[in-house]
Amino acid sequence: MDEALMDAFLHQHNLGNRVNGSFTTKAYENIVNELKEKLGKEVDKDKVKNRMKTLKANLSKSHDLFKNLSGFSWSPVTKLWSAEPEVWDALIKVNNDAKEWMTKPVLHYDTFVILFGNDRATGEKSETAKELKKKQSSQHDNEPHNTIEEIDHMVSQNQVSLDDFGTNDVDFDPLTCLGGPSNVPTSSKSKKIKKSQEIENEAMGIQEAINNVARALSEGNSRPPLSEAEVWNMLEDLGLNSDQITTVYLYLLEHPDKLRAVLGCPPGRRLDIVMRVVFGTS
Repeated sequence: MDEALMDAFLHQHNLGNRVNGSFTTKAYENIVNELKEKLGKEVDKDKVKNRMKTLKANLSKSHDLFKNLSGFSWSPVTKLWSAEPEVWDALIKVNNDAKEWMTKPVLHYDTFVILFGNDRATGEKSETAKELKKKQSSQHDNEPHNTIEEIDHMVSQNQVSLDDFGTNDVDFDPLTCLGGPSNVPTSSKSKKIKKSQEIENEAMGIQEAINNVARALSEGNSRPPLSEAEVWNMLEDLGLNSDQITTVYLYLLEHPDKLRAVLGCPPGRRLDIVMRVVFGTS
């Protein structure tokens, strides 16, 4: 069901049935009808939304970990994240939980990136903290500014970074963070802000470590994103005849950028892209 569900959402995405990143009521009606026809059983909008919410949450875990790390690539054939051993070792040293992704398949990731990749980074619906504060201020002039819980939530959801929050409205004493004397009483808020900053610094350290290792590797961007065997298996799955497979196989290995173009499109369009790129036909 999950594959049919992702394909149905992708179909509505390609038809443009989204407004500011959100699927329209008509899109959900079409998705429900498409799933009923494909699966042959009753499906309603609530089930569709709840299942997609679960899939999105699960896929976001690996996406948020690897999206800014150099040296890693996701294979549409094996459904695994892959990298050189040195790159994996560097990541696992600073984040031991990452080890599970060496052998744990991530299904439907290519479709997820098309549907929600921008939302996880700098989507149209995201706002800076200052914009959110300005909006809240205009609606509730007599209410206080964001609490630390609200700030923590926005940071955890990638809506804002701590750098977005100015200190114009607060008399901030840096000695407080260092444990020294201060006229400002120590509070749970300052401790939570300090903890959030430590987490953010740790994430930056992980990214820097991975990037350093990736830059040290000699192959770089010229290395094909898939192994030779994976490329061959993908072409067989596209239904090409033996002569076509040989021609396309050699061409894509000599032109890694063209291979990336093929992998970047929806699975259902890859045969069309291959024919256009290699043979100039569709």
